[in-house]
Amino acid sequence: MDMSPLLSAVLSFVFVLGLLLATLWFVRTRGIGVGTMQGKNLRVVNSLRLGPKHRLDVVEYEGKRLLLGVAANQITLLDNQQLESASETAPADDAADPAAATQSAPGSFAGQLRRLMQPNKTP
Repeated sequence: MDMSPLLSAVLSFVFVLGLLLATLWFVRTRGIGVGTMQGKNLRVVNSLRLGPKHRLDVVEYEGKRLLLGVAANQITLLDNQQLESASETAPADDAADPAAATQSAPGSFAGQLRRLMQPNKTP
């Protein structure tokens, strides 16, 4: 019984697997590939997970605030508003103060999002 061809195939397979793992490690440590794009004017303000594959993201980009609906295979622009001032970009802690959450203007971005996220209450 000659095991030489089988042993050669196994050793070749292990060598190729080792090269693949070494390449992946190198790419990950050097930051080469996906995710290396630096967004200087792009900032994710908030993200709300709606399910295992769906979420809402609020993104600021070049003086605009975008509401994006993100699914597994699709990204949908739901709202697009201009930022008015620096006070608009400062994050307000509405989660800690429920009274402040109800006082936001109904026409503001936060008010519209809050209205959409609340369940419909019927008497």
